[in-house]
Amino acid sequence: MSRDRKILERHLRHWQEAGLVSVEQAENLRLASASLERGKTSGILRRALALLGGGLVLAGLVLIVAENWQALHRFVKLGGWAVLQFLFLGAAHRLGKRWPHFAEAFALLSAGWVLGGIALVSQIYHLDSRPPNGIWLWMLLVLPAVWILERRATVAMVFIALVAALALEVEAKDSWVHATTAEGPWLWLAIPWLGAAAVSFLPRGLPTLRERVGSWAFAAGTFFLLVFGAMQELDRSDLGRAWILAGASLTAALLVPARVFPAAWDAATGRAFVLMTFLPWIVVGARYDGGAIVDRVGVGLAWIAQLGVAALAIRAGARAGSRAWVNLGYAALLAGILTRYFDFFGDYLEGGAALVLTGLLLLFVLYTLEKARRRTLPGAAAS
Repeated sequence: MSRDRKILERHLRHWQEAGLVSVEQAENLRLASASLERGKTSGILRRALALLGGGLVLAGLVLIVAENWQALHRFVKLGGWAVLQFLFLGAAHRLGKRWPHFAEAFALLSAGWVLGGIALVSQIYHLDSRPPNGIWLWMLLVLPAVWILERRATVAMVFIALVAALALEVEAKDSWVHATTAEGPWLWLAIPWLGAAAVSFLPRGLPTLRERVGSWAFAAGTFFLLVFGAMQELDRSDLGRAWILAGASLTAALLVPARVFPAAWDAATGRAFVLMTFLPWIVVGARYDGGAIVDRVGVGLAWIAQLGVAALAIRAGARAGSRAWVNLGYAALLAGILTRYFDFFGDYLEGGAALVLTGLLLLFVLYTLEKARRRTLPGAAAS
């Protein structure tokens, strides 16, 4: 039974006890709600299957061209690409109102086929360029379809192209944002944030994008904090020219957090997350030095910040009624406790008695956190 259904059952029982609805009316409401829930589930399934089918068709077409590359004349290759591209665009437009899931699939095919066309032309005419340039060209060619087709798949492809292009620019040595290192959390969080902020200005939104980017930022930030706190690795912040990119992304995350972070997070939560996640690296500086007192302070701040980030997610989830964020927060809290335990006492965990005590302690911690999680979302079943 889903969370929405359990909330409905609780309200129906309350209304029946108050004499507001009869048993028959309550049953009719349950049936109506069940049909709505089935429709939502089937819609998600249809969308997933449509996108999967579109991706498989795209991969199959690319494979067919690759297998028959020598047998096809260059004009046949280009003409066939153009015909298929017009067919994909036309299908995405014509099916938009009646069959939106199929329209999304053809929009995905169209955007992916543009990248295939760029690779096709470069192979035919032996063009050689910087790898990021091809991705930038792909994004620019797909971008007009955001206004023409008004499909979410197109917006998603623009986001993917932008993130991929920025990642390649950071790696390229001749780039104006080339990174000296990517060992710290800066670019791993900054690039998706900048992509989400840029895509949010497009006329056709992507409601789930901020949720995905927020989940990635939370998981990656927790990982970096735990690794730095436990092993003092992934500690470098000497990004070189990539600080231009990281600075722009951090500015966007602090000034317009509503365009970067999930809907369950308010502006204060988003800004606090940014500051707490990067605070240890700000204190440490370019890299960790075990002999410096300030760097040891940075390690301690990493432990504290990881707990604070988990608490932020739990608080935001409880306020918004989001079980997903509450669960993520408590999972991060559990990961932090276990990491600290084995980091501090790992050398002493030898022998059967130590293992028994460790197991009992873990079970107690799990029990305590589970009780706290259930109290955070009263009425929600355990998952």
